[in-house]
Amino acid sequence: MSETSHGTDTTPLRFRLPSTVSAQWAEAFGRLVTEVMKAGGPQPQPLSNDPDLWADYNDRSKAFSERLAAPVLARLGTRTIGHVLGCVPVLEYVPRIRQPHDARVIYIHGGGFTGGSSTANAVAPAVIADLLGESVLSIDYTVTPRGRFDTITDEVIAVFDALASAGTPADKTVLYGDSAGGCLAVASTLKLRDQGKPMPAALALWSPCVDLRFQGDTIRTLLDVDFFDMERLAFAIDMYAGPDDLEHPYASPIHADFSGGFPPTLIQAGTREILLSDSVRLYQALDVAGCAVKLDIYEGMPHVHQAWATGTETPEAMLACQKTAQFLQRGLKRHNT
Repeated sequence: MSETSHGTDTTPLRFRLPSTVSAQWAEAFGRLVTEVMKAGGPQPQPLSNDPDLWADYNDRSKAFSERLAAPVLARLGTRTIGHVLGCVPVLEYVPRIRQPHDARVIYIHGGGFTGGSSTANAVAPAVIADLLGESVLSIDYTVTPRGRFDTITDEVIAVFDALASAGTPADKTVLYGDSAGGCLAVASTLKLRDQGKPMPAALALWSPCVDLRFQGDTIRTLLDVDFFDMERLAFAIDMYAGPDDLEHPYASPIHADFSGGFPPTLIQAGTREILLSDSVRLYQALDVAGCAVKLDIYEGMPHVHQAWATGTETPEAMLACQKTAQFLQRGLKRHNT
């Protein structure tokens, strides 16, 4: 762990918040750290491709995440309904007040490609469902090592195909994802395009991981303020794509050709995360290709701050989520008019 160079203070940089964040965020940050320490501290991910070891690890992580998310769902009055679309399990997050229409909102969760689930990653779909007044469908894709980039993107497309068969085509949907889910959102949209199918009306990406070779500048420059374990992340990436596919556009979308068209895209990230460069580079790639894209950066924020269970009512998370909901809503209106 790196230490600060300010006087005799040896507090690791990742625990030293800048004065520019809100008091509410500082309190939320402290509460999450306390909860993690009460649970025994950060649990190391397996350095193994044994699916059973990963399943055990994910079960423990899932229980912790669900416990933290429960008060958020209770406050919002969110209900959940399980479905199977295209042989893929999907969890529908239904807001307390719903304004039904013929469009769909789809969410792809993060978790480093190896973890997370439709229940563990509950905050993001619950909050956006509440803001939009519309259900959000969270795809429970097969995580690595049981799933790879090609099979997981196929699962996402299977959900789109099932919705189209039920009367809601891809171009009447909006799609958002965070971290690994942001990568899957971009890759699956490219795959839809390349298959000649309609793409979503809009995408919102929270701290997307789009370069599996980790070539971005902030991978190194912000390592001391982030909580990522790069050794374990790199091991997970090798299981997800493997050395021969790390530059495949459906695995690392930063290498895609966006000149063939892409939906309007919102990209959000924070200044205290190693994947900041991924967001900047993806913005540049889309912008140069003539695609409609907005980059929205948050001062002093960590990775996917919008979905921190302890921080949903902070000014930083509320603003980011409101902007996300507004962007997705505009995408639907723009397409349907």
